Amino acid sequence: MWSRLDDALIDHRKVFQAAEIIGPNGGVIAIGLYAMGLMYANKHLTDGFVPLSVVRSWTHVADGPAVADALVRASLWTKTGRHGTPGFLIHDFGNYNPSATTIRSQRKRDADRKAAERKEQKRQQIRRKNGHA
Repeated sequence: MWSRLDDALIDHRKVFQAAEIIGPNGGVIAIGLYAMGLMYANKHLTDGFVPLSVVRSWTHVADGPAVADALVRASLWTKTGRHGTPGFLIHDFGNYNPSATTIRSQRKRDADRKAAERKEQKRQQIRRKNGHA
């Protein structure tokens, strides 16, 4: 699965705002955590939700929750919860990324199509083996 990252992010006002909150190297840190959130959400089909426990587990950043809070203050993420799990929602995730339902449907269609192709190939192999062209 691929994650979409807008190239305008490198000079977006919200990134500058988060960078100012974070401090030294704030822009790179903000974009890094933002990108990790996108990748997590796409990999796990969460529709843009990133649990706080996941952010805490990322050792790539010295203080992931503090950076996440900076992203919230800059309106890149929203602090929220899902099924009693505290976390963050990536702002406008659904405007730029397919939903989990869409991805699951596409995967099902692909799997069904591939299964039908394999079945047809097997049928043709049997026909050839039995001398039918």
